[in-house]
Amino acid sequence: MSIYKNVLKQSLSRLLALYNLDPSALTYGHGDRLYWGWKISDFPNGTMQGGVHALSIALKLGMIKNEQFVLKAIDAMINAISRIRAKNGSMVEAYPGENSFCVTALVAFDVLSAIQNLKDYLSQSQIQNYLEIIKPLIGFIENNNEEHAIISNHLAVAAAACFLWTKLTEEKLNRGQEILDVIYKYQSKEGWYREYEGADPGYQTLCTYYLFCIYEITKDERLLRSLERSASFLKYFIHPDGTIGGLYGSRNTEVYYPAGIIGMANVIDNFALISSLLQKGKEVKHHILPQSVDIGNFIPLLNSYAVAAIKYEQNRENIEGIQVTAPYLDKFSKNFKDTGIYLQSTLRYHAIINYKKGGTIKVFDKRTSKIDTEDGGLFGRLESGKRFSTQQFDKSIQFDNLSINSNFFTVNERYMSTFSCIIIRIFGMTLFRSMALGNLFKKFIVKLLMTGKNKIDGRVTRRFKFLKNKIVVHESIIRPKKCTVIGHVGKFRAIHMASSGYYLPQVESTQGKSNLVEFRVNDDT
Repeated sequence: MSIYKNVLKQSLSRLLALYNLDPSALTYGHGDRLYWGWKISDFPNGTMQGGVHALSIALKLGMIKNEQFVLKAIDAMINAISRIRAKNGSMVEAYPGENSFCVTALVAFDVLSAIQNLKDYLSQSQIQNYLEIIKPLIGFIENNNEEHAIISNHLAVAAAACFLWTKLTEEKLNRGQEILDVIYKYQSKEGWYREYEGADPGYQTLCTYYLFCIYEITKDERLLRSLERSASFLKYFIHPDGTIGGLYGSRNTEVYYPAGIIGMANVIDNFALISSLLQKGKEVKHHILPQSVDIGNFIPLLNSYAVAAIKYEQNRENIEGIQVTAPYLDKFSKNFKDTGIYLQSTLRYHAIINYKKGGTIKVFDKRTSKIDTEDGGLFGRLESGKRFSTQQFDKSIQFDNLSINSNFFTVNERYMSTFSCIIIRIFGMTLFRSMALGNLFKKFIVKLLMTGKNKIDGRVTRRFKFLKNKIVVHESIIRPKKCTVIGHVGKFRAIHMASSGYYLPQVESTQGKSNLVEFRVNDDT
């Protein structure tokens, strides 16, 4: 049994436990236990309804003992969508009145995928009923945009839902191609898909999953070329320990979504290589798995593993027989100037630096294939208690002389308060009835927690010297006024990102002191 199939099998009980399967309940089929079970949330998170996708694949793979029980559960889960969705066809994830473009697209795509998988199990009337339930969600995608940022994986799942809708209904939609064109527009010549302010390899694997699903339907040559560029970029961010991502990404994620990478392995050799390298990380249990994440990310990650469980069997020969070697095995330096990521690989180490994020650095020891250092840059505190760091994206920074001049920015680590919760609920009943005002609020939140930059005085010049056996970082610091402490605290995150910060087992074997990175500080104090 493949790793992907085994992960799906082990996760089925957790998946089914999410849903209210009491046929007498008003919330029959709901998947958000905080809403229907604990009753401590005042709205149902629609994301969980997408679990029908993984269940449909489990049925196809013969992993379900009682097929009628699961088919009845799936029926309840899909029918519940008609009670959960808003009048305009949207679903919510974070707060009432959210009109989430992403979650609406996720649910539409996952249910349509389940319908496609279950054609041999469902009557024509059942299929038609399910399509009628999803039709308002497709209508919302057709008539609205995600306006608070360019988030390529969100756009990709919306496009995939549209193409799948056309395949199942034969109803022609131009919307899928329109969304794809936006993804193409913002895809860098370096190959990466935009996630807020730059490249995020972890989320690029998720984007690849949805784009692969579109390619399966269309076999479009432009999409194939786009995916080829994506693979050429991604292969550089597969680490010696078989993992991907980190602080050098725009969203700090380290989660691998395998479906699209494995699905394209028979078409694009670089994807076969990536699949093979990342699978080695799974074999030594270095990856963040569906059973390891919170419920908010459980469904999309499990669905990706479920699709991978099918596609791996089809493409196993291409993946296991790939002859191309990993880039990290070579000696090279490479600068992805658009996103600000610089790689230096010697016989001794493999280093990845994002100089546009203040010089975050991730270094692997090639002798052990283990991580030696992951450092988020400089971090400090002011007398007022405010925290600051160099870890903010600055597109103007270049790295031609292997040095950067970084500013200091305050870290805005905010959490929900009773007052802010009340305000959001009031807005949900009033202002958010206007899509325009709701989108303005989302832009405000993104700027507040992620992309906004509150620069303070002080600065630091950081010069990187790459030797054969170690990296020396010379730092000339001009402290901000009333600074009480400044230095290196290791792996820290300066922006909000719910999909980062998951526990990785290999951190327990990481040594306290680096053998490969030396910080030499010239402090003005």
